[in-house]
Amino acid sequence: MQNLENGPSMNQVLVSDAVKRRLVEREIRIQQSVEVQRFNPSIVLGNITLALIFFVIDPNLVISSGAVFVYALTAILVAQSIRSYLRLRHRERPTDVGSRRIQKINFYAGLIGLNWTIFSLLALRLADPVTSMVIVLGTSSFALASLVSMASSPIAGSLAAFPVIFANGFGMAFFGHLPVSTALLVSASLATITFFVVAANWQKTKMNVLTQVDSMLAKADRAETMERLSHRLAKYLSPQLYLSILTGEQTEEIVSKRKKLTVFFSDIVGFSEITDRLESEELSTLLNRYLTEMSLIAESHGGTIDKFIGDAIVVYFGDPESKGAKKDALACVRMAIEMQERVRKLKQEWLNLGLEETFDLRIGINTGYCTVGNFGSDQRVDYTIIGSEVNLAARLESAADIGCILLANETYALVKDWIAADEQEPMRVKGFERPIRTFQVRRTAELDTAEALTFHRREANLSLKMNHALMNDTERELSASILREALEKLDGRPAS
Repeated sequence: MQNLENGPSMNQVLVSDAVKRRLVEREIRIQQSVEVQRFNPSIVLGNITLALIFFVIDPNLVISSGAVFVYALTAILVAQSIRSYLRLRHRERPTDVGSRRIQKINFYAGLIGLNWTIFSLLALRLADPVTSMVIVLGTSSFALASLVSMASSPIAGSLAAFPVIFANGFGMAFFGHLPVSTALLVSASLATITFFVVAANWQKTKMNVLTQVDSMLAKADRAETMERLSHRLAKYLSPQLYLSILTGEQTEEIVSKRKKLTVFFSDIVGFSEITDRLESEELSTLLNRYLTEMSLIAESHGGTIDKFIGDAIVVYFGDPESKGAKKDALACVRMAIEMQERVRKLKQEWLNLGLEETFDLRIGINTGYCTVGNFGSDQRVDYTIIGSEVNLAARLESAADIGCILLANETYALVKDWIAADEQEPMRVKGFERPIRTFQVRRTAELDTAEALTFHRREANLSLKMNHALMNDTERELSASILREALEKLDGRPAS
């Protein structure tokens, strides 16, 4: 049923009776075409063998009866069968077969039946009783063999078999080789047998195809259900981890390993205060947009998203796939820089929409050996990272200045050929005996320009946000007027 699985209608889980009927009809046409193609050599061999047997029995009979013309037609049919077989033998099973192909099959089957009907009548006209019986048995056997070989093609089988059987009975009676009653009895018996063979084969074919279609639809239903489920589950896993589970590289066993990873921590500065000042709908909109944008950036750089902890994001590089410690660290820092740039653009978008509160980030990055793997119970596991190096990345994030990226010395040593950073005061971290050397990534010219474009002040009773570099002359004059009015109110003077 490979062809059905590849068919265009297989994307439907629930199908109507009409669609199901079309699927069954299509599969039957395919089986008919494949069946004829498969048995073409047998049909060709049967034609040639039968013709040779009759010629060996009595060559003069063939010539004198005019059956030589039948032999010529047989040669044409044999040539056509060989040509069709050689043309199609290396093709894969078709995904569909048109009704025109089935009409051709029926047409050639009818020609074969007509061919041997004419031959039988011509030969029986001149043959003696013994030769006649050989002719009848040979052609009738060929007819029944055609039925067997074309089990799923009742029309083609009938066109090839019934004319021969009726012609044999008629010829044996008409030319006096058998009494009329006996000839009719033999013909009727053979015709009855042929009819039941055709009916049984056809019923069996329909039942088999119907069972196959039902099985395929059920399989497609399960596959689509699993696909929808897997897409939903993919949202809870990083793409790398999701792919490793699907390919069998990652199992559910509670095992872990030590690997050198670059770990990224980020959070939103003052998120708790922002939460108190924003409505829940505004907060959800901003936070989901922010997490979506950051996730896309992390995936584009090859990072594995470990988890979201409220507004915080944990990402690591080096597992399940690693490009080497140096490239992993560089990808992580570049990801952090792009995230900072994207957040600044998002802030401007939100300000233009009239939102009073926006986000600023702190980021900490560390490189070192961590324990990574499945942690949990037999019922539920979590694929994550643990260790002192993970804790250090979190501490670096907490210590970073607003809008800055703070690197541990190990990370900076790996990326210093590409990333400019300034060394900061060593910091003491719980769990580490010696002070930790840290480096703050220098702000790029693009970031400095973006920051310069925006003027932002917020106090207890004052909020001022202004993107003066993007203003036109009219907007500048209007802004100046508003600021003068604000100054006059502060001085207690009426606005002029």
